[in-house]
Amino acid sequence: MKCREDNTRRDFPVSDVQNKKETKSSDQFTVTFSMDKLLTYGLVALIIGTIIVGYSVVSNKSKSQQAANPTNASVQGAQQTNDDMASHHGGGNKKFEPLPQGSTPPDFSLPSTTGVTVSLADYKGKHILLFFNEGVMCSPCWQEISRLERFKEDFDKLNAVIIPISVDDQKTWDPILKEEKITTPIVIDTDRKVTAAYKALGTPSSMHDDRAGHTYVHINTEGKIQSSADFPEMNVPTNLLLQQIQQSQS
Repeated sequence: MKCREDNTRRDFPVSDVQNKKETKSSDQFTVTFSMDKLLTYGLVALIIGTIIVGYSVVSNKSKSQQAANPTNASVQGAQQTNDDMASHHGGGNKKFEPLPQGSTPPDFSLPSTTGVTVSLADYKGKHILLFFNEGVMCSPCWQEISRLERFKEDFDKLNAVIIPISVDDQKTWDPILKEEKITTPIVIDTDRKVTAAYKALGTPSSMHDDRAGHTYVHINTEGKIQSSADFPEMNVPTNLLLQQIQQSQS
């Protein structure tokens, strides 16, 4: 007896086939997505690493330069009142020759920016600080005059007066005086005779030999030279000037 061949098709259910296809597609997506993420993360890590290495190299180079040149490092790190003004304003082989202590200061009588003639004899019995400066071309000079004016009461208490002396004329000074609201009389020494007499021409702090730089001459209450000094670093702290007067009184 022959067995009858069973020609009945035994197909998988449709649902099973679709599930297998979806599973395969999902697996491929997962693998592809994971590779993309891996490459992206790797690229980001490479960029970050490059930045870190670059910053480290620049930082180490900067530190090496600062160690080799500490002056420039301090100027870059913070604004300095000095600002290497000695080299900017001449310096070099120039020497300042202070007037001998106890000597009699050269007398003078000159016009001022307020229209009043200023004479050394007008301040007899007072501490006098003559401030020889470079004038309008030097912003630290007239900024210092403006600052000293704000401390007028402190100088008055010490029986002291500040007399700025410049070679610039009235017309040259007028715009600055107006802008800075300076009322202190600035003595005008256009022929430079007084400035030269006090040895304030061509000092280490001066930019030009035919002008003063940043020089103070202290005349005491007895009318004698107490001290004189040139300041190439510019911008002399007001408290140092007040201390100078106080120390001379003790």
